[in-house]
Amino acid sequence: MIVVPEAEWKAIFKEDIEQKLLESKNEYDKYKETNRIVFLQQAGNKLFSVVENWLMVKYNKRVQSMRDLREVVKHNKHDRTLLSKVAQLHYFYYENVLRGEAEEFDDIYLEIYEIMKNRIK
Repeated sequence: MIVVPEAEWKAIFKEDIEQKLLESKNEYDKYKETNRIVFLQQAGNKLFSVVENWLMVKYNKRVQSMRDLREVVKHNKHDRTLLSKVAQLHYFYYENVLRGEAEEFDDIYLEIYEIMKNRIK
């Protein structure tokens, strides 16, 4: 097992968060231009990664699974809700199944994107 010092992984995660947020928005903009759902899927999955990394930095705990991350945020209602909503975008990407209307995923994306844009300022 490779051990990365805390300060190093946090710095890497913070950089990754900013980069992926921008990439996510670019993918979302492509979705809006083309109406191709694959771009919304890609944007949503990048946004999931942003939230996942941000929560690990916030709580100062690296985890390897969604279950572990849920355990980390279990005492914070806002973070639990954030994770739950963005997980829908993650599952949409990996399962490639639209459970609901595209507009619902669009709304979830925009809500979470605005939250994260404001949190990483």
